[in-house]
Amino acid sequence: MKIDKLHLQNYGKFHDKDITLTPGVNIILGGNEAGKTTAKDFIIDMLYGIDKARGVGARFDHYEKRRPINGMAYSGSMEFSTENGEYILERNFAKNEKRTTLRQLDTGREVPLKGDHDILGTVLETDKSTYLNTLCVGQLETATDKNIAEKLNHYIVNMASTKAGDIDAINAITELKKKRREFVDKDAEEKIAEITAKLQLDRDFDAELEAVRAEYRELDATLNKGEEKIQFTPIKNAATQEEEERQRKIREEEERQREEREPLSKREKDIKMLRAMGPKSFLDNSFVIFLFALIIVAAFVGIAYVVPVASPVVKMGIMGFGVALSLLMTIQIFARRSALYKLLDELEIERGFEEAKSDVKSSVSDSRRGEMIDRLAELKVKQEMLLKERGEQELYMNQITELKSKSTANVTELEAIDLAISTIQELSEEIYDSFGAVLNTQVSEIVSTITHGKYEEVRIDDQLRVMVKSGSSFISMDYLSTGTVEQIYLALRLSLANVLVSEDMPIIIDDIFVTYDEDRLRDTLSCIGEYLNRQIIIFTTNSKIQDIFNSLGVPNYSINL
Repeated sequence: MKIDKLHLQNYGKFHDKDITLTPGVNIILGGNEAGKTTAKDFIIDMLYGIDKARGVGARFDHYEKRRPINGMAYSGSMEFSTENGEYILERNFAKNEKRTTLRQLDTGREVPLKGDHDILGTVLETDKSTYLNTLCVGQLETATDKNIAEKLNHYIVNMASTKAGDIDAINAITELKKKRREFVDKDAEEKIAEITAKLQLDRDFDAELEAVRAEYRELDATLNKGEEKIQFTPIKNAATQEEEERQRKIREEEERQREEREPLSKREKDIKMLRAMGPKSFLDNSFVIFLFALIIVAAFVGIAYVVPVASPVVKMGIMGFGVALSLLMTIQIFARRSALYKLLDELEIERGFEEAKSDVKSSVSDSRRGEMIDRLAELKVKQEMLLKERGEQELYMNQITELKSKSTANVTELEAIDLAISTIQELSEEIYDSFGAVLNTQVSEIVSTITHGKYEEVRIDDQLRVMVKSGSSFISMDYLSTGTVEQIYLALRLSLANVLVSEDMPIIIDDIFVTYDEDRLRDTLSCIGEYLNRQIIIFTTNSKIQDIFNSLGVPNYSINL
């Protein structure tokens, strides 16, 4: 890919700005705040687009940083060529009007994109992360602190293991180890033991439930049967009635014969008389008794008047006798009545005792019935308790099964994680024999050139450490100067690009030579001049870079921002 022309319609500080580039070395000169890094970012955003961040960080993200300061349409275009033809790419970066259009430059025909707002897979094969970590070198990517060796180490592993710079194999191992700790459940066995202790394995809940239900059915049937006996009285037929009448007569005859053999006592005679008199005896009516007495008196008065005796004394005697007789009879009747009432009271008392006995028997029966009803209620409660306990036992069993299943799944996950870690580590160990061997050769050649043979060999050992040969031994980059580390870092990126980036993407360098002295700068630019198979775009404040390229015989083109 060769970039022919950039048109920054509205992007950052630029408005309607055109930058024309050549296929070789392009030196874009500009002082501080001239917009060199903005122009570099424009190239990257035209190739890969801009994603707007969300949340609080969105106020300071790259989208906001490159938003047009004039507030106009956020857009631009880029003309480029590939082995398949020439194209013009137009983008509107505004999040609400986001649009990407790719057209063939000669025909104007729009080329359909495989991805939404993405030319990756259509005219571009290298992903953004790989490109930014190889051919695109920015100001903040020439880190010179002591962590640079670790950064290189991680990057080599990632590239060797995944062939993609955005997949961090070292970090993946770290994350896998963290994930592994999540699946190591040391409390699982303790939980299983704790729940197992709650199991009542010696109990057969189904059998207990059946026993309770059987007892309930038996009591319920008995209770209902007893009520039926009380509620329904069998109907007597004619033969039964005749037999009962015959039995009654036999009892009466036996009682008469007993009375003949054994004279009744006065009390028994009175009882017999009361039975014969029935409940409506005239003795119960005092008015009748007094009326009867008056009739007697009246009768004697009548006799006195009828008797043919002239003597008043006799007549008075007859009437007096009638009054006396009537009075005596009344007194005797009331005395007899009193005695019979007393006997009736005694009989009532006796009958009360009999009824009390019957009531006691009835209460005993009712008590038994109440006990049965209470027992039925107890059986219901017991059944509910058994069902609850059985449900709890089933829950415990399910929890144990779940824990054991989870434990088994954890073992599977652990094995998978261990296999993943082992695989990544094995790939890392194989880097020396496969990917590392190519890097070693290329990096060594570049480093030897830019250091004038001071460091002729660079090795990436089986522990993924970058080492340089000094004298007869290899030393860590921690012992090298800042400038040398930066040169090795650049050499490594270019070597990685040669291996991993198959298409001829441009090399973009954004003002990384600020700390270089003239000799180191010349050596580095001489090395970069060897990559003329790719388009080279250098953003810099140093105008001497063009002079050095000219002295090296490297064709170049200078643009002033």
